[in-house]
Amino acid sequence: MERKDKKLEILFIDDIKSSKNDVLSTKTNHYLRNMLFCLRLVFRYNAVNLEELIDFYYYIEDLLNNKILMDLEELKIFIYRITDLIVNLDDYNIRGDTLITEVAANLLQSLYLELETYKLVDKTDESKLWKNLLLMQVKDQVVDFNILIDILNNSSDDKIESSILEILNNNYPMEFAIYKARNGILD
Repeated sequence: MERKDKKLEILFIDDIKSSKNDVLSTKTNHYLRNMLFCLRLVFRYNAVNLEELIDFYYYIEDLLNNKILMDLEELKIFIYRITDLIVNLDDYNIRGDTLITEVAANLLQSLYLELETYKLVDKTDESKLWKNLLLMQVKDQVVDFNILIDILNNSSDDKIESSILEILNNNYPMEFAIYKARNGILD
């Protein structure tokens, strides 16, 4: 069995950015990639108690590289794994665990929507029309954060900018902090 070790250089993330699961939505893929990035940060600043997190990292990497078929049962298992990880995160005694918590919350929200869509698709009759419409609906999910940033950048109305900033700060604190850091925006 190959030894798994993830002490990675976090600045080179092209492998993460190019990964995409063909079955999952754009939104879910976004949060899966975000989870890999945050796990790399955690790996970089911790040396012990990482075994389960490393296995989790490889599992997500395999999902993004289409090495694991994401069917209804696998989706349920994945949701359970994320929930179990978050509930027991304090047991790992690692630095940076809040990074994982926020990304996991966004990922779970997206996965629950996918789960409901999978269930609807399974319940539809043999009509290919409804099945394809439901599948396309989940594939076309947008990443709310990206739309909010686009509105913020293209708005000249102070009231709208203020509202968008409030949503970003309250609902996407880590992603927004990363965005501001990448764009040289200081508070």
